Amino acid sequence: MKRIKYLKDELDYLSSFLTMVEAYEEIAALRMRKVKKFILERREFMKGLNEAFAYISYAYRVYRKSLKGKERDRILNTNGKTVYILLSSNTGMYGDIIINTFNLFLDDLKKEDADVVIVGKVGQRMYDNLGDGREYEYFEMFDNGIDEPGIKKLIEHVTNYSNVVVYHGSFKSVLSQVATRTEVPVELKRIEQSLKTYDDKFLFEPSVEKVAEHFEKQIESLIFEQVVFESCLSKFASRMVNMDIASDNIGEKIRHTNIDMKKAKHKDLNSSMQSVIFGGSLWK
Repeated sequence: MKRIKYLKDELDYLSSFLTMVEAYEEIAALRMRKVKKFILERREFMKGLNEAFAYISYAYRVYRKSLKGKERDRILNTNGKTVYILLSSNTGMYGDIIINTFNLFLDDLKKEDADVVIVGKVGQRMYDNLGDGREYEYFEMFDNGIDEPGIKKLIEHVTNYSNVVVYHGSFKSVLSQVATRTEVPVELKRIEQSLKTYDDKFLFEPSVEKVAEHFEKQIESLIFEQVVFESCLSKFASRMVNMDIASDNIGEKIRHTNIDMKKAKHKDLNSSMQSVIFGGSLWK
């Protein structure tokens, strides 16, 4: 009977655990669909904005050539430094995407002396456990969706850097999430170089420098936001997949426990029958 009671308790625990895991899986699926829809809606807007920036950037390149010896390499006045940004999470159950992103971040950090920004408690704990000793800036963002105030604070901190490198998860498909490194200045240059020639002429007010500087800041911020959204999408997809795997494993464990329960009941019944049979034979 003790064995049967233990198995009943085990089944109750597994059933409750399965309900919780399935709830996490459903929540992750809902959030993944919401973020994916948001990213798709932004693409058309980003496409038009990138095209406008390419025109302005081309006009500015033409203008710089006319300055002869005064040509500048970049539009923005930045601090000349590089910052590495790790996008992690505040909680677990995201599979291996967080640890893979952290390892990619750590490998690059060993090669270059850069400022460090860590987003999320999980990444902060992993970095603190290394005992690296390098100072870093910490930012926290919600795991339950797109944290626009948190993103804004982070953008305000990193826009003065000349080179912004972001380490994040990237959504390839529902079943495939990969650790990725995105350099924001490289993405800017791709947009700038997408327009080689343009025949129309524009009048820039107050000046082409001011317009170009404003647009580059805006585009840089939007690229960074898009990277954060990609990171959210990959985390939710990874959690959904891992919760689905966990659900299958728990279901299999419940199946085996049910079999053990039937065996235990059968064994207990046999034992009772043997007691009755042998007990009756003694009275004959």
